[in-house]
Parts: sequence; C-alpha cells; structure tokens
Amino acid sequence: MQLTALSVQRVRKVRSLKIYPSTSVNCICGPNGSGKTSLLEAIHFLATARSFRTTKVRDVITHGEQSLLVNGEFIDSSGQLNRIGIEKTFDQTRLRLNGDAVVVASRLARVLPVLNFNSESFLLLSGGPSIRRSLVDRLMFHVEHRYLDTLKRYYRALKQRNMLLRARSAPREITAWDEQMLPEVTQLDLWRRNCVAAINEYLSVSPVSELIGKLQLEYYRGWNRDTDFSIVLSMNLDRDRESGTTTLGPHRAELRVKIDEKMAKSVVSRGQGKLIIAAIVGAQAKYLSENSSEKPILLIDDLAAELDRNARLIAVDSLLGTDSQIFFTAIDFKDLPNHILESAKVFHVEQGQTQPVVIAQ
Repeated sequence: MQLTALSVQRVRKVRSLKIYPSTSVNCICGPNGSGKTSLLEAIHFLATARSFRTTKVRDVITHGEQSLLVNGEFIDSSGQLNRIGIEKTFDQTRLRLNGDAVVVASRLARVLPVLNFNSESFLLLSGGPSIRRSLVDRLMFHVEHRYLDTLKRYYRALKQRNMLLRARSAPREITAWDEQMLPEVTQLDLWRRNCVAAINEYLSVSPVSELIGKLQLEYYRGWNRDTDFSIVLSMNLDRDRESGTTTLGPHRAELRVKIDEKMAKSVVSRGQGKLIIAAIVGAQAKYLSENSSEKPILLIDDLAAELDRNARLIAVDSLLGTDSQIFFTAIDFKDLPNHILESAKVFHVEQGQTQPVVIAQ
C-alpha cells in the first residue's frame, strides 16, 4: 500500500494543502505547532475515520470551521490506483472509496492499513491490558478476514451471559450462552497465540534485543492455559453470578512486554521504551507485509526526541527494514539519520503550509 497524493483541508492548523509523497520514505519537518503531526493525523483519518489524538472531532476541525475534508490516492498491491475520501462535521461522517459511498469505516481500514508511533504509543508499556490486546486484534483484522465477525459473535454472547449473571438467572439459562461462546473462544485463542508467536520471531532478531536485552511479548489468553474453557466457565459460575460478570475469557487476555523475562515498564528508561516500541511497530509491519494482502503505512511522529544518535539509528533501521511507506516527522530533518535523507522526500511545514525541501548530497 502506497499513498501517492494527500489533500488536507481544515484539519487543526492545516487549512488547505496538497502533497505528493514518496512511495518509500517521507520526512515532514518544521517547528513545534506547525502542523506536522496534523498531516499524520489526516492520513490516519483516511484509514480509520478517526483521530489517533482525540475522540472529539471538534478538537480536530480548524477553529471557526464546520467540517474537515481529507482526500487521498493510493496504489494497492495489485498496482491499481484508488481514491479515498472522508468529510467530517461535528455530527456526521461521509466516507467514499473510488467514488462510492462507504457505510462502515472498517472497509477503509481493511484497504488502507496504518501503524502509528507517537506519544500515545507509550501506553503500550504503561497502559491497561485492553491497549495491548487491541494490538493483536488490529493485526488479526487485516490478516484473517473472519476475525472481526468471530470477535463480534463472542462479545455478543458475552454480553448476553453477563446480563443473565446480573439478573441472577437460573444456571441452565446461563450455560446455554456458554455453548454459544465456546467455538469462538477456541478460534480467537488460536489466532491470537499464532500472531504473538510470529511477532516474537521478528523481535528475536531485532537489533533492539541486542542493545537492551531479549525483547518478547508474553501472551496470557484470559484463563489458565492448562484448563479447558468450558470447565473454567462451569467452575467459576457461582463467582460470576456473585460478581455479575464473566471473570475469565478472551476479553481478559493480556500481552506483557518483557525484557530478559522482566516487565519492560519496570526496568527501562524513557528512551529505551521508545526503542522497544519502534521494534514492536517494525515487527507488526513485517507481520502484516508477509501475512496480509497489503503492506501498512507507518506514521512515525517525533522519533528523534529522547534518543541519542546510536539509538536513533537502531530505531530507524527497525522501521526501514519493513519495506513499508513511512512518514517521519521531526523538528529539523537533520535530526534524522543521514541514510534516510539520501532517498527520502522532505517537506517543510510552517503555519499549516508545506513545501518540498531539496537536500544537498
């Protein structure tokens, strides 16, 4: 997947601009508050119909305006040119793909996969289990087209079971939903385990592991791995009825990010944490490239901050090795390693306007 044209209107400080990115590496440079991150945010809108910075569209639409508009052109894995667009007002979203209206945003997400590296990415280490669980769910959404429907069926059954638990319904009514959940649980757990195992294969050869220790994701499926889930539901029925919720299952699954068998968040510095996240993003990109129909676009915000020169080289190489289209932001293009700039297309952003920069070789 390669984005070849991007038009942005009324997104934060960016009132109107159009760029034609490189299909490999792009650097978006400029002072703080100039609109660099807003360009990444606009690409994210194209792919997901939402921001990675806020859930409130009012915060994204340029002050004094009533809507935002983002259009893009991209080349898919078959070489076909596609056009995609999104318009958002305070209370409405309109999506289009190749001229046709799109009702469900997940259709855009499937054709235009993106991976983010930004200030929110540190939640992968310090945030709650749902953040790390969603990492696997997003990957599987692109790799296995049955995954989303399976996940939805599981959560529908889980919702019904929880309603009956809260109502203190008869056990036979509750166990009827147990039977509905079991096939979905088995399949979800298998997909998730295989995904994490593949990610760990990529992490095992990451230069980050050589620098700060063995990096791996530890998968906990949401209940004891040695016990069949049907037995878990039966054994915990009284406790679940008392608490009014299903206490174990795939909705409680967790990923633990570890360095040399220790929780990474407890043993690494802020800069090392950034290296870890770069390695994980790179591993995700390689996994998608090898197992899905489209390579992801990487949106990398302010990579250089808090990293010394050697760490920047390692982080960048972890991302360049994915062979994906990448958008880096930086205050100054010189903050990025020279070997990026040799082949990158560089844009300078100032007060929401951008122009290409020619780098002297």
